[in-house]
Amino acid sequence: MLLTNRLFERQPPNREAKSIYIFCEGAKREYQYFRYFRELDSRVNVEVYRLHPHDDNSPRGLLDIAKKCIIQTKENPMPKYKFQKNDEVWIVIDVDKDHTDSRKPQVEKLRNFCKEKDDWEVLQSNPCFEVWLHYHKFKKRQVFNGDDNCTYWKDFVNNAFSGGFDSRRHPIFIQKAIKHSKINFQSKNFEPNIGCTEVFKLGESMMSILKEKIEKVLAEIEE
Repeated sequence: MLLTNRLFERQPPNREAKSIYIFCEGAKREYQYFRYFRELDSRVNVEVYRLHPHDDNSPRGLLDIAKKCIIQTKENPMPKYKFQKNDEVWIVIDVDKDHTDSRKPQVEKLRNFCKEKDDWEVLQSNPCFEVWLHYHKFKKRQVFNGDDNCTYWKDFVNNAFSGGFDSRRHPIFIQKAIKHSKINFQSKNFEPNIGCTEVFKLGESMMSILKEKIEKVLAEIEE
């Protein structure tokens, strides 16, 4: 059975739905992954910002984009999204260190900004988002040559799943990813260790609403 979100029964929009706004460094894989959860339940509205070719996807750039999309000011009277009480903003980034370590002050600024707001949070994966994806299958953090490099992680994930990780099917196993990545999570100086990710926090937030529906679909698949 193809595990697409077509398996979910569409429901009419809920006026009291919580909105989750997600801003990611990756223009494709992260966007496709989180889009899977957009229409699963009328009680949650998952909005994933789609990066444009000219957008700055650095930590500093993502913060600027998120502020412009969410925060209403005199200079920004009509933000893209209508942010309301109990809504959440998640900024998903990689560690992906460069030779000059120029990202570090950007990440610190981003984290400090989000700390000042109860409904904003920044999540890092070390070295990249594929770490989160691999926990959809593996209980333990996988160790291999080059596991501190994004390119090697992309290759590992593409080979670990038959046909590669498919965002039309594999996100249904998000509960496994939450459990596995949370158990294996370690960090130092507010940065995840290699092979660790903070994305489980966003997963837990979505599952607080979607859990029953996802478990129902998984039960039907196992029959």
